Amino acid sequence: MFEELLHRGTIFRNVEEMLGSWLALLVSALFFGLRHLGNADGNIVGALAITIEAGVLLTAVYLLTRRLWLSIGAHMSWNFTQGGIFSGSVSGAFEQPGFFKATIAGPELLTGGKFGMEASIVALLICTTVGFVFLRMAKKRGQILKPVWQR
Repeated sequence: MFEELLHRGTIFRNVEEMLGSWLALLVSALFFGLRHLGNADGNIVGALAITIEAGVLLTAVYLLTRRLWLSIGAHMSWNFTQGGIFSGSVSGAFEQPGFFKATIAGPELLTGGKFGMEASIVALLICTTVGFVFLRMAKKRGQILKPVWQR
């Protein structure tokens, strides 16, 4: 909840007021992704993947609805499913006992390695695609704000 309040509720909204939706998305996604470098198994690949997939997806969800509850719910659901259900590493931060102890084996490109599924090409492709679908919907609904100098 804190991450969504900070990145979408504060950083995105405030930057958007001045620079518009597209630059605000870029700035908030970068802050969001790079913050994960400090996690125990954090690495640049995972941080960049989160910047692209989750930064775009969660901001697009907020842009579409202009409500934080859906991005908070999506973020919490992702983390709970990954850690609380399947005992996986969440953003390179921790592994916790969940309902099941899933063992994911294979190339790091497909599994995300120690960082977790967020660093996998699978999550990157799926989440980014869904994020772009939401961005397109937000644009069609007129939810994209222009920079202050173009208004």
